[in-house]
Amino acid sequence: MPNSNKKKLLILIEWFSPGYKAGGPIQSCVNMCIALKESYAIYVLTTDTDHGETMPYTDVTANEWGMHKDVGVQVFYMEKKKASYQQLAYQIEQVDAAFVCINLLFSPMFALYPLWLKHTKKINGQLIISPRGSLYDSAISLKWYKKKPLLFILKSLGCYRQVTFHATNKREKEAVQKYFPNNKIGIADNLPDILLPPFFCNVKTAGSLRCIFVARIVPIKNLLFLIELFAAVQQTIILTIVGPIENEAYWLACEKAIEKLPANITINYIGAKKNAELLGLLQQHHLFVLPTTGENFGHAIFESFRAGRPVLISDQTPWVNLAQQGIGWDLPLTDKPAFINALETAAAWNQQQYDSFALAAFTYASNFINNPSLIQPYHQLFL
Repeated sequence: MPNSNKKKLLILIEWFSPGYKAGGPIQSCVNMCIALKESYAIYVLTTDTDHGETMPYTDVTANEWGMHKDVGVQVFYMEKKKASYQQLAYQIEQVDAAFVCINLLFSPMFALYPLWLKHTKKINGQLIISPRGSLYDSAISLKWYKKKPLLFILKSLGCYRQVTFHATNKREKEAVQKYFPNNKIGIADNLPDILLPPFFCNVKTAGSLRCIFVARIVPIKNLLFLIELFAAVQQTIILTIVGPIENEAYWLACEKAIEKLPANITINYIGAKKNAELLGLLQQHHLFVLPTTGENFGHAIFESFRAGRPVLISDQTPWVNLAQQGIGWDLPLTDKPAFINALETAAAWNQQQYDSFALAAFTYASNFINNPSLIQPYHQLFL
């Protein structure tokens, strides 16, 4: 393990690059590593297998520390099939970091066990928890009968007394305060991919629209809601669905809804894609659509802006007031007519109208990336 005069920052996350099927949390941690590696000696403790997979990555070496070729930080990939709590505790002790960052909240090995280690004084460094949306009502409602009693028990034992929470926006801070009103909570926005591609605008014909949905196929992402909206749309729409199927029953319901759609609607499912492939896919479409019931950040949403593509999303994300900025719509899920009207409006765009929205989205991403105040809140967290 290399020596460094920088303070050590240890990130605990069940899945990390080259994984991509766990979605936003992986990208959040990758971007944080890239942004902070000049200021801290960063170590990532993770597993060697992607979310939902049984076979390990083919291009990593398990059970030893090594430099990640793309991210530029030290990573230890625990062999998932043989990973143990003892191995995790040993590696945490060996790194002996000044700051230990937990991602998400309910992973037995990568969140709950480190929390217990801190409570029993086996971790010396400051413990920081990034819930990454797992305390929003929409997330807690999934298996609430397990999550709420668990939180109650851990709070009763005092396990969270020495913990600092990392919220990515005011909305998430309020969600954390609901359960942990007495804890220190710092706000530091999620960090995006800071490299901007050249601006590219594709051909747009009035009366037709190519949409793309990028997310895990689970109820919280609300794909079925979107599919059912298309039944009332009169213009020609092609929807490309990208993402791993995590809930087979939910996907079956989506397939049945697709079968009922009129001939002017075409839907193609192309499976999960690596992060490096998303930009090109987004640029082949006109509009990104995600009527999610809750996002902590929504990396795919920002990736759409970065690609220069407007979005149609719910109002349950940090990305708001989009219509006023000419970059899309953020609408309440209770207003289906508004979603349908947005789809009809986007389909009716001519080339000039579409170009205006596309350039505005790209400019919005550029301004966000170049905001000098993005990284500073992270330094405030690690004090």
